Amino acid sequence: SARLVTSSDAIITNVPDAMATEIPRVFLLDVSQSSSAVQTVNRKKWKHEQVVSFQVLQGFTCSRIQSFSTSKVLSLIRGCRRRVNQTLVLQESQLSCMYHYIKSADLAAFSQYPAEVLIYYKSQCRSYFSSLGAANFSVLSSTLSFKKQALFNNARGCLGISGVRISRDQLDVLGNMCCFLSGEYIQSSDPYVLEKLKPCVDLSAEQISALESVLLGGNTSYGPSDSWNRTTLDSLDPLPLYLTANIWSKFSQVNKQRFLKTFIRDLRKNDKKLCVFLSSPVETACTAGQILQAQVYSDMFPFAYDVTQFNACLSVQTLKDNLEAVTDRVYDRSYQRIILDKLNQAYPGGLSDEVLQVLGSASRVATPDDVRKWNVTKIDTLSSLMNQRNGDWDPEVYQSEQIKYLSVNGNALGSNELNVLGGTNLCALNSSVLKNITAASVERASALSLTSCSSEKKTILFSIAQNAFNTKNTRSTNTISITTYQMLQNYLGNHTHTHTHTHTHTLSLSLSLSLSHTHTHTLIHIHTHTAAVRLIFCVCVFSGGADVAFIRALVNSSVNMDVLTFMSLKQSVINVSY
Repeated sequence: SARLVTSSDAIITNVPDAMATEIPRVFLLDVSQSSSAVQTVNRKKWKHEQVVSFQVLQGFTCSRIQSFSTSKVLSLIRGCRRRVNQTLVLQESQLSCMYHYIKSADLAAFSQYPAEVLIYYKSQCRSYFSSLGAANFSVLSSTLSFKKQALFNNARGCLGISGVRISRDQLDVLGNMCCFLSGEYIQSSDPYVLEKLKPCVDLSAEQISALESVLLGGNTSYGPSDSWNRTTLDSLDPLPLYLTANIWSKFSQVNKQRFLKTFIRDLRKNDKKLCVFLSSPVETACTAGQILQAQVYSDMFPFAYDVTQFNACLSVQTLKDNLEAVTDRVYDRSYQRIILDKLNQAYPGGLSDEVLQVLGSASRVATPDDVRKWNVTKIDTLSSLMNQRNGDWDPEVYQSEQIKYLSVNGNALGSNELNVLGGTNLCALNSSVLKNITAASVERASALSLTSCSSEKKTILFSIAQNAFNTKNTRSTNTISITTYQMLQNYLGNHTHTHTHTHTHTLSLSLSLSLSHTHTHTLIHIHTHTAAVRLIFCVCVFSGGADVAFIRALVNSSVNMDVLTFMSLKQSVINVSY
């Protein structure tokens, strides 16, 4: 008879590499340090939250490495640097911890360290900013986003940038820092700035307006607008993703169509979306040609149809027969509303699981009235509807959807459902629903982000999580192990607003906590000799999470806590001193 395998070593050996990210954290707590196990672990890709108990680069945390020698830690940090065929996605808490260990090392050897670590320095100059320019600045949370401006101000002084004009040479040194230049800088700088904006993950409306002004000025390598053609569009790639009608109108219809055929195909391969439509006279009757299967699978669909023609030329039957292909290609909300209206015509009794599973981002234009007619009965349907790549839900609509799923006999918030909801959507549920979540479900679920939860909901979820990971030391003794702390870290509490009298750029702390409790608040004093703390009298607005009993046990434990986690604890006043 078949036997259920539960040992950590057996699980990591038997689960295919491509499925390693699906292994629940609780099954990874006892991975051995044997050479065969280490080789198996290093061969697989993991989510950061999974690697709380074994040694891989993705799991680099101050808590996990606090018993390592300095030379071993520095070796791990060097292993995290970007290579030609390897990109290791690092988190803010990891980077701040790395900074703590290398801040006294040879800073001239910038190439030894991940470029993102350099974000935390402030006293270097040209060679420093040249290396920093390769960093991915999206690692900075909103709490530390002020560092972008601080770094840019330092770069201005170092490079001798006066006013808002930046030379080509200076742009090359700034590198990815160009991605947060204001519109004024973009318009005033060397036109080469356009090339430095190409690698940016996203551009603001102000930046887009500025780059269009630079393009229309005619002093770029792309020449005046009356000379633009298909080659111009190819050379601008990927900037056409952001361009508005101000630029598109300068190209002929033929050039736009030829370019968009390949450009759209590449966007879809990379899961990016473009919302630009080729203009045509407004007609209520179908004059652009009926939309049949051939048109749906064309690279130009739906860009050859304005919203009126899309409605007139798309029949209900064609939509039913090609629903997944249509929803996969249509991103504009006006067009998506037409899709939902036609589906409501096709299925007056309500949309089935099979239809909902391929609805994609069109689901986000649904109203509460639409959702009341949906038949959300399967976990696969819930997973498809909760896919974060399709955008955010309106809270009211989301509530209706969850009620539909949970009202089905046998459905509950198990570990699969928690993984599907991912935390953000979980916080939209009523507290009475959250109380029904079992510890077993939390134990086998991925770590949940509770940032958007209310104080009451965070307290409920922390209590459940504490029971889920209630090993020998969470309640029965006065200390908490590093592993237990890391399993519970996401549930300790996430702050919703922070005001600091003295800004900080810190780092993970080696904490020695002394805690005193009063009737109204808990006051924590932090004494550290190993970290240059710059947080002085931080007054924070918190919203739930760990209780005082847990914090008391944590005080007695040898645990390194990063600043963002510390700031999220349920305290009304945090007083940090040297």
